[in-house]
Amino acid sequence: MPEEARRPAVSVFVATFNAAPLLRLALGSVLRQDMADFEVLVTGDACTDDSEGVVSSFRDARLTFTNRASNSGSQAAAHNDAIPRARGEWVAYLGHDDLWFPAHLSSLLAFARESRADAVHSLCALLGPDSVESIGAPKPGVPYTRHFVPPSSLMHRRSLFDEIGPWGDPDRLPMPVDLEFLSRAARRGARVRFLPRLTVLKWPSPLWRSYSGASDLPQHAAFASLEKDAHALEFATLEKLALAGAEARRGGDDPPGAVVRNAVRVLVRTVVDAWGRERWPLRPYLVRKVRRQRRAARIRRGLPPA
Repeated sequence: MPEEARRPAVSVFVATFNAAPLLRLALGSVLRQDMADFEVLVTGDACTDDSEGVVSSFRDARLTFTNRASNSGSQAAAHNDAIPRARGEWVAYLGHDDLWFPAHLSSLLAFARESRADAVHSLCALLGPDSVESIGAPKPGVPYTRHFVPPSSLMHRRSLFDEIGPWGDPDRLPMPVDLEFLSRAARRGARVRFLPRLTVLKWPSPLWRSYSGASDLPQHAAFASLEKDAHALEFATLEKLALAGAEARRGGDDPPGAVVRNAVRVLVRTVVDAWGRERWPLRPYLVRKVRRQRRAARIRRGLPPA
């Protein structure tokens, strides 16, 4: 069979750093997919734990591990290292502390082909210690140049890298790397479409101190539920999202001044977008702001200061 015919449909990029127990769960959710035509490129950001051993323990030729020589502190470098090795027509991303439902890859791939989109994403549940929310399609009037899509819910053509370039340098960008990547694709004319199906569970690491070494992180219980009955877990999560949405829409509970503050935020974003984040003096200010946010997020995640 020709080499071209043996190429997988999807290349899965997993960037990781010293989170072997959670990485095992994330990869377990990949191997529970209801399609098998994929490869998984795990790239360590100079890992010093047993991440490589976790990957090899699955004894699956579709999974490979490569470790960077130096730590970059960002998923961007790991993703860029994976690009030359990716053989799939499509690229999907999975955070090392996130989980996929079994139909994630198959449903996104079918939707991408049917819609003839350049990039597609599904509904993602963000699970905090005391909160649950979802990220799906942009609000009316908000373009994808300003809409955040968690990478774990994103799939795009492999050729998009050739057209818009790799992931950006986080130290030089006026916005987070994941937001900037899709924003740049949208600005270049990429067709982005939303699949209204819950396929991703995400636990934002700053809310859980995911790098602290704690053994009681919620991903363990969630993965056990995923193994036992994925449909029941999906239903339970959707129920939580529905209840949270109903509570958020309940009137009369907004604190004093909330409406004014929200209006000011919308006005500021409108002015910023109209002027352009790439123009002086906004770009240097925003670059410094993003750097400060990254440093603060490292501490909340349980990582040492940069």
